[in-house]
Amino acid sequence: MRFSVQQIKYEFLYAIKEFDSDGSLWQVVISSSPPHETLEAIGHNVEDFIYLGKPAGTLRAAGIVKTYFMQRFGVVDADVFEGEGVIEWVILFRSKQSLPNAADLLESAWTAQA
Repeated sequence: MRFSVQQIKYEFLYAIKEFDSDGSLWQVVISSSPPHETLEAIGHNVEDFIYLGKPAGTLRAAGIVKTYFMQRFGVVDADVFEGEGVIEWVILFRSKQSLPNAADLLESAWTAQA
């Protein structure tokens, strides 16, 4: 199954907004491999990251999504991973250590109530 540029943008935007809306804490890579394999291949422990990957169908479509998030939301370019196969995957990922903890999430809600 392949996803349109708009479908991938929507899913990635939802992920960014779900975790504090700071795009600069995310990285984006285009790859010929699914997310789990790509993260391992570029030297990351998959257990230490949250990630979302979608096959765009073509390198051009994947590049459009990647560029959009880099320019619009400041997502960091994690380059291109060229394994075997067609480069079509767009993968958005972020270190779990950079996630807000429960206290950070509650603080703004508590301040709003005061």
